[in-house]
Amino acid sequence: MKAYLRVLRRPAARWSYVAAFVARLPISMTPLSLLILVEGTTGSYAEGGVVSGAYALGAAASAPLWGRALDTGPHRRIVAGTAAASVVFLASSAFGVLQGWSLLPIALLALGVGLFFPPITPAMRVAWPGLVPDAPESLTAAYALDAVAVEALFVLGPLLVGAASGGDPALPVIATCLCFAVGGLGYASSPAGNARGRKSPTAEGQGASGVILQPAVLLVALVAAAMSVGFGQMDVALTSTAQAISTRGVVLGLMFAAIAGGSIVGGLLFGAREWRWPPHRLLSLSLAGFAVGLAGVGLASGWTSAPLLLLPLLTLAGLFISPSLLVMQLSIDRALPPERRAEGQAWLGAVLTAGGAVGMALGGLWADLGPPMTVFLASAATLALGSLLASLARGRLGRSSIADPPPAPSRSVPTRH
Repeated sequence: MKAYLRVLRRPAARWSYVAAFVARLPISMTPLSLLILVEGTTGSYAEGGVVSGAYALGAAASAPLWGRALDTGPHRRIVAGTAAASVVFLASSAFGVLQGWSLLPIALLALGVGLFFPPITPAMRVAWPGLVPDAPESLTAAYALDAVAVEALFVLGPLLVGAASGGDPALPVIATCLCFAVGGLGYASSPAGNARGRKSPTAEGQGASGVILQPAVLLVALVAAAMSVGFGQMDVALTSTAQAISTRGVVLGLMFAAIAGGSIVGGLLFGAREWRWPPHRLLSLSLAGFAVGLAGVGLASGWTSAPLLLLPLLTLAGLFISPSLLVMQLSIDRALPPERRAEGQAWLGAVLTAGGAVGMALGGLWADLGPPMTVFLASAATLALGSLLASLARGRLGRSSIADPPPAPSRSVPTRH
């Protein structure tokens, strides 16, 4: 834990970390708040799903473009501008729902929210080397803290939405707008916001597909696709399991909290030590552990309806989530020059977002065909495929251990304006 404390003792790192956390809360709040607003106003979950899906589509489509912008322009201006645009689109969609507009314009406004979603995660990934420039172990700890923050927001975000609902379906959207505004402006004014992309001769003339077609990045994207499809199926499995229980709202919250809590612990443990294994082996083992854990949850759900018995198994399965994400992020950093890493990380985020949506659609099909155990096992099988792909990537993801940091940008992030 000393490595984490060394990172958070730095005022610049602490300020940037907190601002980034608030700015990323809308990742988990936006689709849920839109679903609650549309369903609470129209009574239709189907329409709410369409609106939330339009947002997810926009976020996945625009992420690589914003990542490329981060590699060539000032981060402060990009984050502040996209956050402001997201607030306008989200507030407009809420106004449209309350005024009884048809589904199409509301879905288009939700698509706009996604298209202009602030690229905080790739921006923070690029900023960390300048915030902790002194030691490789500090950078590894910073990356672990960042991954843990992402997992935590998927617990805290829905809790904030639930607390804000209070009988008025518009209140969660208002709370999400506030997080967009406060987080976006806070990050833009933080030391991390001082980061600026740098044009490079190697980047000139490369199209938007140049990064994703790099062999190592493409392999990571394929593995990430398998992981996110499995993750989406897992979400459906958890939901369908909870639907069989009368207090499913409470139970579902406990299930998500258990697996997210396991991921937080796993990320902290993973980042607290130096791993000398090559990236492909770590990634393959992490995904295999996740697959075995979910298979165990699925088998247990087949013979027990007591949710408390599933929570420890979900926590154990969650231990492998953050380590898998960390290795994929580090592999992309190693595969690309500093001036292309934001775009690479954005591609990873886009694949994870799109894969999660596909996984939820597939999970819905499996849920209609059989019990929740079927969906859990389908999720585990998809994760096992990702583990196999990672094991076949020997050499493509680098032969050195992840304890050896990737080359850092030549210019650190300034800590004063």
